[in-house]
Parts: sequence; structure tokens; C-alpha cells
Amino acid sequence: MTTTSDHSDEDIKVELDENVLERLASLICGDDSTPYYRTAYQLKRFFEAAGWRRIGEFDSGRYRAVLEMLQSRRRDSDALRGVLLRLADPREHLDDDETRVVVVQELNELLAVEGYQVIYRAGRPDLITQTPTMNRPAMKAPVQLTANLADVVSDEAFGEQLKSRLDEAQICWKNGAPTAAIIMLGSLLEGVLYDVALSQHTDGRPPNDHLESLINLAKEKGWLPQDVVDYAHVLRSHRNLVHPKKQFTQGYSPKDSTVRIAWNVVVATLNDLAQLKNTV
Repeated sequence: MTTTSDHSDEDIKVELDENVLERLASLICGDDSTPYYRTAYQLKRFFEAAGWRRIGEFDSGRYRAVLEMLQSRRRDSDALRGVLLRLADPREHLDDDETRVVVVQELNELLAVEGYQVIYRAGRPDLITQTPTMNRPAMKAPVQLTANLADVVSDEAFGEQLKSRLDEAQICWKNGAPTAAIIMLGSLLEGVLYDVALSQHTDGRPPNDHLESLINLAKEKGWLPQDVVDYAHVLRSHRNLVHPKKQFTQGYSPKDSTVRIAWNVVVATLNDLAQLKNTV
């Protein structure tokens, strides 16, 4: 069982293995395959915001320079803590909270093997300790569907249609078609949330059928917990890859781990909405 500590992050000594530093350098820099990317100028500003001083030029390339900086201060707990917290700071991702959610997910997957985790207190990132684990979040088995779709949606035929989409998404995922799987999962999420919104609607204007509005409505009404809402917005962004031009201009292609997150979001949503319906 994993245990955590609620000590203030200033009390926690941060030490990171060489291999973890290499992955951390990649997460800070980003590349053409990730939704985040920092130029040399942005990297300098990032480290300054993290509390670092005397930052040199990035003469040896972005990744190599960042890795050398991390290695030079690997015994400096305050410096490493500042980097971890700045990576997760909402002020580092203004107008792009979807990217923040992805970065924090990857960061916590990485930190799990060292026994750390980034959480939020009053809207600001904080560092806590936990039992080091080899079972990083991305390696866990997919969330199991415990709900019956017929118990979530109001129309039996519509429930069968949505169940078919869930089955097709799983087939796409297992057969190496992550983009198709994510598009299918995104459409399923939209359909389920819209059906629930209609069933809960009593007066005034009917609910908007746009996925972003439906996710925000689910948050406002308390149908879904905050962590599911955060990742649902990430899925919404990835679902838009159905537009080829958007995928081309972003230069981004989903991977197996991306589908795992999307699957867990949708299944967790279905399970939560089934419980909601049983309590109404």
C-alpha cells in the first residue's frame, strides 16, 4: 500500500537518480512529438522562474544543456524542488491548462519511482513524499468498466450504440490504431454527457451539445471529480485530431499511453455517472 506524507515541501529533501534526471530534462525541453516545447529563450525563463541564478547559454543544444544544468545541481535539493514545482505551476501554462495536465501526469509517473508526488494546495503545486513504487500510473491496468451503459443513458438503443463505440475503441487500441481509438472515445464521452445533461435538464435553455461545455457542466454540477474533469479536457483536445489539418499543424500523434489515459477517463466517467443516477 502506498503511503504519503503531508509535510511542507520545504521539509522534503529532493534527490533524483541520473536516469530520472535524463527523463526530467526531456520533460522540461519537449520536442516535436509532445504538446509542450520550450525554445532556448523559454528554457532560460523557466529556470529563472524556478529560482535558479547564473544560467548560462544553451550552446550545446537544448536537451544537453538542460541535462548538464540538472546534473550540476543534483545535490541541491532546493534547486530541484523549484524545477519540479515550476513544471506543474499553472502560471507556467497560461491559456493552455490541457498541456499542464499532461505534464503533471508525466511528471508524477516519473517521480513515483523516487517516492515523490506533486499535488495542489490552494491552486499552487506542492511536493509530498510517498512510498517509492515500480507501479507507475501509466503502467497500471486500464480502469475496469463496472457500470452498465443502459444504467447511464436514458434510451436503451442509444446505450447499445454507445457500447458499440466503446468496443470499437478497444479494438482500435489493441490493434495499434491510437488516433482512431481516441476519436472514438471522445465521441462516446460527448454522447454520454449530453444524454445525462438532457436527463437532468428541468427548465431554461437546453444544454449545449459541445464537448467542452458538457465537461464544464459536469464539473459545475458535481457529476465528476476534478481529476476526471481535468483529463476529460485533455481527451477533448485529442479528439479534435479527427480534423487532419489540426493534427498536421500540431505535429502530434497519440501513443499507447495517451489512449490509456483517454480510456481511463471515459470508463471512470461512466462509472461515476452510473453512481450519480443511482443516487437521484
